[in-house]
Amino acid sequence: MRTPPRHIIRILQEPNTWNPQTFETAIRNEVEGTTGPLTASDELLIAMLTMTVAAMVEAHIHVLESGPLYTYASGDSMSAWHKMRIECLDKIIKILAELALVARGRPKLTAKPSNVDELFATA
Repeated sequence: MRTPPRHIIRILQEPNTWNPQTFETAIRNEVEGTTGPLTASDELLIAMLTMTVAAMVEAHIHVLESGPLYTYASGDSMSAWHKMRIECLDKIIKILAELALVARGRPKLTAKPSNVDELFATA
């Protein structure tokens, strides 16, 4: 099995290394490798994912520079950049699920019986 592209992991550690073309290619290859040829809806989801990750990276850069809190007239609270980063992360997970790239949406390769399954089979 191939190792995941380091580019994706480095985005959070070094957001200035973000390259949308590299990210899109990695996601495209992963979707094609797990579900087969891309459909028009897959293409749209990949474009939306790339756009959302770009927004998350921009927000992440601002949070790293100025911190997650902002001082408003009424006191300290979550900054708009921090809120945007959280919202983007939520959307990214949802799009990944639609593309079947998260654990809950990914089909199992093999159904190996567990110890519990074997107990029920012998009962």
